[in-house]
Amino acid sequence: MLSFLQDLDTGLLLLLNGQWSDFWDAFWLYVTDQHAWWWFYLILVFLIFKFRPFKEALVFTTVLVAFLALNDQLLNFIKEETGRLRPCNVEALRQYLHILKCSSQGSFFSAHAAHSFLVAMSVVILLKKKLPFWIKIVLLVWALMTAYSRIYVGVHYPGDVAVGILEGILLAWLVVKISDNIIQKLKK
Repeated sequence: MLSFLQDLDTGLLLLLNGQWSDFWDAFWLYVTDQHAWWWFYLILVFLIFKFRPFKEALVFTTVLVAFLALNDQLLNFIKEETGRLRPCNVEALRQYLHILKCSSQGSFFSAHAAHSFLVAMSVVILLKKKLPFWIKIVLLVWALMTAYSRIYVGVHYPGDVAVGILEGILLAWLVVKISDNIIQKLKK
C-alpha cells in the first residue's frame, strides 16, 4: 500500500511539475519566495487591526506569529525524522523534473503550504463576517498558489503539499480558538 501511495504521489508530481514553461518560471519563483510577500503580510496585519479592536488584534497577531514560529521548528524536526528526500534530490526523478530550486532539507511535509494556509485561514476565520468575499478568495488563491509553487519548482511531492495544507487549516482553527480564549479571559 505504501508503495502504491508513493507511486501515485510521484505520478502526480510528474504530471503537475510537467506543466511548466519558461514564461512562468519567474512568476512561480516569486510566488514560492515567502520573503517576497512582506507587503502582503503587512496588508493582512492592517486588515486585522482595522476590523478588530486593538487588544483583540494584538492577541490574535501574537498567537499567530507564535504558532508560525513553533510550527516552523516542528516541521524542521518532522522533516529530519522522516528523512524523505525532496524530489529534486531523487536521482531517478531529476531527469524528468523541471527543477528551479533545491534544498538538502527533507521533503515531508511542506512548510510553505502549511504556513500559507495557517495565515490565510486564520485571517478568514477570524474576520469571517467582516472581510469582503473577494478578499477571502484572494487569501485562499494566494495560499493555493504558494502550495502549488512548491510542486512547480520541484521541491515537494503533492502529498507533502496536501499534508501541509491540512495541517495549516487545523492550526488556523487552533490559533483562532486560543486567541478567543485569551481574549475572553482578558475581558474578565
